[in-house]
Amino acid sequence: MEFQQRVALVTGGTGALGSAVALDLLKSGARVAVTYRSDREWASLEGRAGDFRPHLTGAQVDLGQAQDVERLVEGLLANWQRIDYLVAVAGGFAAGKSFETDEETWDHMLKLNLRSLISCLRFVVPVMIRQNFGRIVTVSSGSILRGGGAGIAAYAISKGAVRQLSEILADELKGYDIHVHCILPGTMDTAANRLAMPKADFSKWVRTEEVAGVVRFLLSDDARPVRSAVVPVLGST
Repeated sequence: MEFQQRVALVTGGTGALGSAVALDLLKSGARVAVTYRSDREWASLEGRAGDFRPHLTGAQVDLGQAQDVERLVEGLLANWQRIDYLVAVAGGFAAGKSFETDEETWDHMLKLNLRSLISCLRFVVPVMIRQNFGRIVTVSSGSILRGGGAGIAAYAISKGAVRQLSEILADELKGYDIHVHCILPGTMDTAANRLAMPKADFSKWVRTEEVAGVVRFLLSDDARPVRSAVVPVLGST
């Protein structure tokens, strides 16, 4: 299996999408490290990993703190000597119009969705450069397509920045065997979204397992000819 002996770091790896990505990569043969904030979610992921549990590790990390991320990366290198894949799922959501959103919410969205990614890139990319190999998948949002984002301004701006940063990073790393892709999921079929939008047609939403499959493809050897791609994953919406 092409993912055997590969090491993946999945940020936000115990959430709805992050856990789907982590489990998909585990089942594909990779060794997977996840960051998490909730002990309950980490315990749930451990249980769901089943026979693949020996290849899963987790760390309770504040991705906004550079020293925490540095310690995380140092620990992964000590245990597994390399980091082949970074899937940056960690993030958050807040609603609000651009002229009504307070400064605290703007700062919170930028920290969760952009600065958490920047912290990871700062310590992971040099490892990939030394290896002359790496695959990075970032997570933006389908809501930013076609100029979208009205009513969710701070979230949309932060996720738009993720997309642009991903494209810049891909160009900066074109001299190495490091590819950078950005996925833009639509509304995902999660328990939280069902609770928030109980009258919606859930059948039109994209399943987290489907998004995880797209991530796995972008990390795989089949995607080797594609150095950088922005991929909407919208389901039927």
